[in-house]
Amino acid sequence: IAISLLALLVKLEAFLSTVELATKYGYRIATHHIQTDDGFLLELHRITGSGSTMYDKRLPPVLLMHGLFASSADWVLLGPGNALAYLLSDMGYDVWLPNVRGNRYSRKHISYTPNMNKFWDFSWHEIATYDLPAIIDYTLNVTSKEKLHYIGHSQGTTVFFVMCSERPEYNEKILLAQGLAPIAFMEHMNSPLLKVMVQNLDAISTIADFFSLNEFKPIPSVVLEVAKYLCPQSKPDNLCVNILFQITGANPDQVDPKMVQLLLGHIPAGSSTKQILHFAQEVRSGLFQQYDYGKLKNMFVYNQPEPPVYNLSELWRLLASTMDPMIICLSRRMFCG
Repeated sequence: IAISLLALLVKLEAFLSTVELATKYGYRIATHHIQTDDGFLLELHRITGSGSTMYDKRLPPVLLMHGLFASSADWVLLGPGNALAYLLSDMGYDVWLPNVRGNRYSRKHISYTPNMNKFWDFSWHEIATYDLPAIIDYTLNVTSKEKLHYIGHSQGTTVFFVMCSERPEYNEKILLAQGLAPIAFMEHMNSPLLKVMVQNLDAISTIADFFSLNEFKPIPSVVLEVAKYLCPQSKPDNLCVNILFQITGANPDQVDPKMVQLLLGHIPAGSSTKQILHFAQEVRSGLFQQYDYGKLKNMFVYNQPEPPVYNLSELWRLLASTMDPMIICLSRRMFCG
């Protein structure tokens, strides 16, 4: 009976939003909307405490930035006592959970709709230079603070590195930055799927452009229903787990099969194809640089045949986790002590 109840709970939470998940467990959560300088409308979620407990105004706000294919939900999915957003809130922090352009919570623009190619013409460079500065400024303005604590996961670290390179004045607004599975230099990554993409990168880019495959869409609800049968919780090596391993690399000790159906309800949350291609370019080039349009278009965009390389000299020493096959020590040592 207990197993059946757990399965039902996981199924239900797979369909709940970030706000619904936090509210379900008694946390106060508010929704905020901001506009970037290039017209995207982003949704932010703010957790200010639970029950009768409020956050400690003496503490700096904490900004948790999600990774590729992800959303603010990532920080609450593991539930009270486990999810980082809840743990920080329980410690008295004012917790902010942003959503970058293109995911399910931030699919609006003042001039374009998601059905237009122009809407999806961005990589994580634009997220770093438009979204993240706007998010930081808004958070500091609302909280009347001068600095915040930044925690990024995967792409959430990439955009931080790029912002510090392209908008170095924002270094002064960060009290402390922590990188969970940080990504910059990717030539040694171990993701099976990304390796295949790199080997066929030119063909994939051409096909994506020709057929206007601009969006990596969220999983529809019908797929979640099918996943109940193809990915039973009683089978640790079920189909969904193996698909996950093809994307991220195999690490069975770090995956709870009971959580996979819940994760599938929230990941992927949507992204642009260009974000994925930009990461694939990083693997092929071995460099941490802006998007490569090809020599001809690069001359038009950058006034040089090769994309500009990001300058990481302004970055402070960061903490790195070790369990993301997208990166390994040979990559992390380039910017972590």
